[in-house]
Amino acid sequence: MSKGTLLYNNWLLGGVAVMIVLAIVAIASLQGGMALEMGGLEMTLAPHENGGIQLSFVRAA
Repeated sequence: MSKGTLLYNNWLLGGVAVMIVLAIVAIASLQGGMALEMGGLEMTLAPHENGGIQLSFVRAA
């Protein structure tokens, strides 16, 4: 194991990213929808009419 802080470990950074995405999905399902825009790309999470969550990506103008 290399010396340094835990922030340099790839598995930790990946785990933090997955936890953020799961939190966004949970909030979207509870609130009825959520949209995030980053770098010209918009990610929209909304409840699907048959159950579950619908994820869509749109290029923001």
